[in-house]
Amino acid sequence: MEKSNADTKDSKKRAGSGNSAVIKSVRERFTEMLELPKDLVLDRPKLTMIGNRDLMIENYKSVLEYDAGILRINTGSGMIRITGSDLSIREITSEDIVISGMVRSVEFVDAG
Repeated sequence: MEKSNADTKDSKKRAGSGNSAVIKSVRERFTEMLELPKDLVLDRPKLTMIGNRDLMIENYKSVLEYDAGILRINTGSGMIRITGSDLSIREITSEDIVISGMVRSVEFVDAG
């Protein structure tokens, strides 16, 4: 039985989408073997929270929304949504962002 061109294209699409998952898992295993920092190698954010008043996010991409009650931060692995009251950006650089205020929740929203 012969495969049609459409069947061949569909199977290539499915194989291609699985390759990114395989590459990620290989990259993660390699990072663990060499004991490299995952936040740098795998483009993951690193969050440091002191109580519920200060939050530092390293390895972020951009600020998507900024209000006294909500902040949405874009990262390489998705979005981080911070809710609370009197939230303010105390410090911001190209590598990290420091948020002050009463933090009530930190939510991770997957990119894909």
